Amino acid sequence: MLLPKQCSFRTDNRPCHYPPSEIISIITESGEYMVGVVCSEHKSIVSERIEQRQEHGVIPKGKIRFQEIKMMTTNCMKTY
Repeated sequence: MLLPKQCSFRTDNRPCHYPPSEIISIITESGEYMVGVVCSEHKSIVSERIEQRQEHGVIPKGKIRFQEIKMMTTNCMKTY
């Protein structure tokens, strides 16, 4: 799965240009749902916004999970 090259956070309709450092997902009884990716600068703000949207029923209620993105590099890649 390819991830976005920049943080999912937007303010005044302007995107954040920092690279993402964590994947945000919501864990509910029926499964886990990816919400977006976020940089370390906006982690707390995004968490607060998700909680607000959960209270208003826009996003399913559940535990907010932040999973660190681990970069992997290789010298070559074989495609089939």
